[in-house]
Formats: sequence, C-alpha cells, structure tokens
Amino acid sequence: MSTLFSNKRYQNGSVSSTNSTETVNSPSVGRESPLLTRSSIIGETNKSNMSATSQPIESKPDTESSHVKYDYTSAFASYDVLTNGSATNGHASSTSSKQDSKSIVSGSRLLPSALEYSNKQGGDLAAKVSKEITTDKAEVVNIIANYAIEPSEMLHLVDRWIQQLLSEFQQQRDQFKHRLSDKWQNEELTSLKYENHHQTRKIYTAYRELERARSVTLSHESFNELNNFLRDIDDSETITMKQRFNDIAKDYSNIVQYLQLIDNETGMSNDDYINDIRKTLSKLKQLNNKQSHTICIIGLEKAGKSTFTNALLGYELVPTASERCTQVRTVLKPPPDDSDQSLFATIRFYDDDEFHVLYNKMVKKTDETEDQLNDRRHGVITARDGLKAEFPEKYFRINNRNDIERARTEIGRELNYYITGEVYVNIIKEISIYTDRLPGKNYELLDVPGFDSPIKEHREAGLEAIRTADAFVFLTNGQHPNLTDPQVRLLNEIHQNHFEAMQRAFGVITKLDLCQTPSIYQDHYEKAVNELIEKKFVPEHIFVACPRIEIIDKNSEEYRVINDKIRNFSNDLLNGFERSKEALNKFIEFELPKTHLKQLLELGRMRLRQSVIERLNLIKEKHLIPDDLTGISVDEYIKRQKTESWDGVYDSSVFLPAFQEVNRWHTTVITRERVKFIDDVRQTFYDAFQKLTKPFLNSTEQIEQQMYQAYSYSKLQLNPHPVDNTVRQELSFQLEKIVDDTSNILAKHFYHKYVCGLETIIYNISPYLKDLYRTTLTLEKCTHETHALVLRVCRPIITAILRYSHFDLAAKMNAIIELIYIAPTVACNIAYTADKHGSTGLAGMEILKAIDFLENNHDMTTWMIRKIFSKKN
Repeated sequence: MSTLFSNKRYQNGSVSSTNSTETVNSPSVGRESPLLTRSSIIGETNKSNMSATSQPIESKPDTESSHVKYDYTSAFASYDVLTNGSATNGHASSTSSKQDSKSIVSGSRLLPSALEYSNKQGGDLAAKVSKEITTDKAEVVNIIANYAIEPSEMLHLVDRWIQQLLSEFQQQRDQFKHRLSDKWQNEELTSLKYENHHQTRKIYTAYRELERARSVTLSHESFNELNNFLRDIDDSETITMKQRFNDIAKDYSNIVQYLQLIDNETGMSNDDYINDIRKTLSKLKQLNNKQSHTICIIGLEKAGKSTFTNALLGYELVPTASERCTQVRTVLKPPPDDSDQSLFATIRFYDDDEFHVLYNKMVKKTDETEDQLNDRRHGVITARDGLKAEFPEKYFRINNRNDIERARTEIGRELNYYITGEVYVNIIKEISIYTDRLPGKNYELLDVPGFDSPIKEHREAGLEAIRTADAFVFLTNGQHPNLTDPQVRLLNEIHQNHFEAMQRAFGVITKLDLCQTPSIYQDHYEKAVNELIEKKFVPEHIFVACPRIEIIDKNSEEYRVINDKIRNFSNDLLNGFERSKEALNKFIEFELPKTHLKQLLELGRMRLRQSVIERLNLIKEKHLIPDDLTGISVDEYIKRQKTESWDGVYDSSVFLPAFQEVNRWHTTVITRERVKFIDDVRQTFYDAFQKLTKPFLNSTEQIEQQMYQAYSYSKLQLNPHPVDNTVRQELSFQLEKIVDDTSNILAKHFYHKYVCGLETIIYNISPYLKDLYRTTLTLEKCTHETHALVLRVCRPIITAILRYSHFDLAAKMNAIIELIYIAPTVACNIAYTADKHGSTGLAGMEILKAIDFLENNHDMTTWMIRKIFSKKN
C-alpha cells in the first residue's frame, strides 16, 4: 500500500519520501499557481521517512525545521517521546540534553514532565496538520480552477442544446406560417415586399378618384354653376363664399395628389408643373383663410401718408412735418379682444440677434463720411442701451378714462419721439397703435417709411410691407401729377413679382386741395388718374382725397377755408376719403374672397381638368391596373394575390433566412471557433471559481484549539487525526457548494450566450417570430446538465486531494485511483503539467506514484488509461 507514496519501494517496513522541494502546477490557462512551494508552507516536515521508530522532537532555532518521525502502523507510536535528545524503540539516549533546565528557587534542575512533552508534541502535530490542510486547500482550488472542466464535454453539451433548438424551430415551420398568414394579408409584416399590392390599391383609388373629378368636380357643369354663384352672390354672403372656396380647394388638393401618384408610377417628369399648381393652390388657401388683413400705405416721402393715417384715427397722433418724419414701422390695429381695454399702444423691440444683423448692415448715406457713419452707429448703441430695461415690449395705457384727450396727447408726444427718431430704425421693430376707426374688423394699417428714403433700411421695409400686405394704398402728390422714376420702378416691381398685385392696389391722390383754381385742380386730377391707370390701377380703385380736413377742428377757420375750396372743386374731393375707406372695406370683406374663388375656378378650368384627362389616358396606355380587376373588387383581387404568394414569401423571406443564419452560427461556434469556445469555457469557470473561493482560501483552521477542546489538557496522548478528518470533511462540503455555485454561473453563461443567443439571431432575422418561437429548453434543465458534468470531475478531485488526512494513506490512495479511473485525462494533466518552476505539485507526484502502483500490480484496467499515461511517459 505504501508504494503509492514513494518512488522507492518498501525499505525495512517504512515508506521513504523524496527530498525534493515540491511546487504546485501553474494554471493551464496561463496563470501562476497561487500555491507556494510545499516546503515554504510546511517546512520540511516530510524530508525524513515515516519510520516505525518514533524520534523525539528536538527544540531547535526558528531558522530550522522540526522533524517528526512517526509510524502509521501505530496511532500512538509517534507520541512515545523521551526527555532530552532522541530515543530509539522507547529507550532513553545516553546523550544528555544540551540545554539545562531553568533553576527554580533552590537552583536544582527539574526534568520536563511527560505531560509537557505530550502537549508540545501535540501542538507541533496540530500546526503541521493545519499547514497540510492549508496547502491541500490551495492545491485543490488550483487544480479545480484549471483542470476540473472538460471543455470538450461542455462543447458537446452546448452542441446538443443548439441541435435541440434547431429541431424545435424546424418542427414549428408550418405553425409559424399559419399564424403569420393573417398579418401578411393585413400588410403588418412591414419589412417584406408585397409585390406592389399596396401600390395597386393606390393606383386603382387614384384612377377612380380622377374619373370622378373629371365627371363631377372638373366638369363643365360644375364650372358653370360656380360662375353663376359668383355672379349672383351679394356682399352679405362672404362666409358662404369662403366655405365654398375651402370645399373646392380640398377637392383640388386631393386631385393634385392623385396626379402626382400617377406621374411617379409612369416616370413622367412633371414635378415642376405639379409643384407650381400645388404652390398656387396653397397660396390661395392661405389668403382665403386669413383671420386678419394688412393694408399697407406707401408713397414718396411727404406724399401725405402720415396725414392719411391720422385721418383714419380721427386725431393727430402720427407726426407730420415738411421733412421726412416716419422713421419706424407704425401699425394701426383694432383693439385687443381681451379685457385689457386700457392698452393704447405697444412698442416692440428687436432682440439681440435681429439687432446685430441690422446693425451690421448699416451703410453710409449719400454724402455721409465714414466718421459720420461711425458716430451714427455709436448713437444707435447708446440709444439701445438706454432702452434695454423696457425689452422686449413697452406698453402705453390710458387708465384715466375721464381725461382721455390729455392722456392720449401725452402718449402721442412720446410715440412721436420714437416714430420720428432715425436712431430707432434698427432698435424698434414696430409701433402698434390700437383704434376702432379702421375701415373694417381685424384690419391692420401699416405706415412705413418712404421707399425713396436715403436710408436703406427704410426702402427694404417698404418693399417687405408690400409683399405681405393684402392690399396697399398708393398715395401720390397731386401737385406733381406725373409719376417720378422711383414711383414707376416701385409699381413695376409690384406688378411683376406679386400674384395679381395690381388687383390689390388702391390709388389715392392727395394735396389737390392746394390747387389755386378749379381748372388747375381738374388738370392735375386727370393727369394723375391717367398715370395710375397706365400703371394698371383699376379705375374703381382710384380716389382723390383731402385727409387734412378729417382731423382739424370743424369750427376752425382752416376747416372753413378748405371746405369751401374743395366744394368748389369737386364732390369727389369732398367725399373721396370716406369713399376710399368704403372701397377698402368692401375689397377686403368681399372682393378679395371673391377674387380668390375666381382664381381657384380658373386654376381648375385651365390647368387641372386637362391634367386629369391626360393621366386617365396614360393609366390605360401603361396598363397600370390589371385587366382581371374589372370583375372583382380591388380588395378581393389583392387578397387572392397575397394568398398565392405567401408560401414562397414565407420560405424565402421569413423561415429560411432565420434557419440558415442560426445553422451558420451553430457551425461557427462548434467547429470554426472551437478553440475560442474552449478558452471561453475555461476562463469563465476559472474567473468565477477563483472569485468564490477567496473566502475559502483565506480562512484558517484552528486544529490545535479544536484538539484541546476534544482531549483537555490532562491527556497525555493528544491525537490531531480525528480533528483533521472532521475539518477536512466540512471543508470538502464547503468546496463542493462553491463548485455548485460556480456551475450555476457557468450554466447561466451557456444559457444566455448560446440558447438565448440563438433565439436573438432568429428574432433579428425574422422579428415576426419573436412572439411565436419559444424553446422548451429551460435554464433549470441546462443547470442540471452542467452540474452533472462539472461535479463528475470536481467531486473525485476534492475527495483525492482534500477530503482525507495525510494519516489515512490507504483512503487517500484509493481516492486518487478513483480519480484516475473517472477522469483519466484530468489526472494526466495534473500529473504532467508543470509550473514555471518545473514542478507538477504534490498531487501530480502522488498520481504518478499511484500509476506506478497500478502498473506494478497489473491493474491498469482500461486501454485508454494505459494509452494516456504511456504516451505521456
């Protein structure tokens, strides 16, 4: 039996051990073994042979190791120790002790008692056992971490799982197809190509709608009915007219969409044509649905714009002077609808971004020097800084309704300061004045600086106002009836660049009350009217007016003089201002919507009808609608087509791509990346096991303390063997529990990476299967099967290395032999894999001894075991 633990054979009944220092294998995954050399942990307790004759334990300096000789044939032979020096066969040596006992009281020598030596020897044995347990713990943890996992077995286990998943997936092929067929019919499988079924429905719908448009909406009867409607409608039916416009515009918008669809299908390049129709239609709808309207007052500087504005207010608020006075955009608005009836005016300022854009655009005026420009720019900055406390808006209110005139005068004085201040052009965005004397409801009257102003900002503001206004009043000075070049350029630009612009223009001739005689008045009046007609003004929109008489005191001498003069000149001049207001109101409230409806009618008659006829003919020529669609509905036709194509679509676009991808992945994992799988298994188990065993390795077993508790101090024979056996049994249970936990981690790793990974691949290729395919392979089942493989190897390793005491050589030998039988490749790896010091560790040496024993006893029971170890030799 003892030949298992020695390279030498029995010598006089004792087992001889090697004197070489033993080190534990380094991890096979490339890590340095956590074990120190065995001699560094337990000294050289095994240098000498365990002999049948006990030797006394001799006290030595700390630098030397103690040697204890004992015979396993007798449980108590090793405790037969004599006083001073060594003993043979229980007899005292003739050599006296080299150390004298310490003198007590009388100075006489006292020989050590048997109890003292027994306690000392028991303590030394307990320390030796504790160190052996520590070493075995470290060695068994290292071996399990590096050799306990058979990657090939794990590979075949995962391979079997994947094959099970593939088989389940293939068996449910027809079930998936059936459950997805309804979604295919409802076109819920959005990533699949539906062979233009949706497009067929769209084309068919477009064809039917265009047919209806040609026979109803765009028919000659419909156009004639609209003409009669426009002819017969009166001023009170504005709401009816706007609603009619919206209904027709909605139909026209749908027709344009169908035209675009047919063009896209046939590849016709009519985008510009269709887009032009769409833009015109959008512009007309926007104009028809406006809730408020802007009337812009334009003209040369000093043409009387501010006076005309004051006449609309009924009092002088906007400044008038012989020089240019309106510097800031001024808007007359109806009173707000909310409860703030005291609000009289609002100043809105440019924000920082808007201001910096305008400030950087400031250029020199005519004959202005660079220094003067810089001074003007500096003045703007200074003025703006002084107003920042009012940003973003400043409000003016009349709170005392008993003295409205005085309050209005005070506010007007401050507003005039801003309106006339050139420095505020790039600071104030708009000044709004609220009044209920405008030509109609929800009107805004805009007075902008003259377009012939030398200030660039004035000219740009005037042009922008014209572009956005619903109508504009062009004021011209009747004292100079011929239009000037700036006026002509402005009117030409309006006519060329704005939709039906001159239909929105109103000409007002001012200052004819300054003529000295009726003949001069008549001459200037006719010339001015002819000039405006020549520039495309509608004659009915041309008026002569004297705004000044509307704002002066009717009891004043000035009023009497002007009134007498204009009565002699013409009734047109006397009533011209009121007539212009009435004409503006009628135009905005009635003529403008009527104009929009006429324009919409012409758009349908001249452009849409012809386009619809062309597309209908093209659909027939190109056979965009299937011929067999005539006998059934389009829905029935499409359903039939989908049913016929579903089998092929399902195989080619749903099932086969997913199955082929997981098959490829299976081949890659099991075959092409086999080494990667093995490394992953080793590393996962190693990392988890090492982490979980840290507390296990750091714990210390108090063998001596447990031994004393078991025997008490009165015993002469202290045997650590029972305690050693109990502690090792408990440690084995603990380590096996750690192996269980590590196996759980490995099983979860396998399950999520390979089982769930396969499902994820299927879902990524065919997301429609996500709610349909679920494997029957559970995590619990994977955990059980992984446990079986891991514990198959780990339990014999724990038993062979940790479970049995070094006192129980027979049991330890049998455990090692069992390990060889159960896991020969693991045992071979332990025995022949050396660390960087060239040592295979104590376990490796003992396995080799067991192999020698089996060979000598002709007990190499299997051919595989012989082959494995003979190949290594």
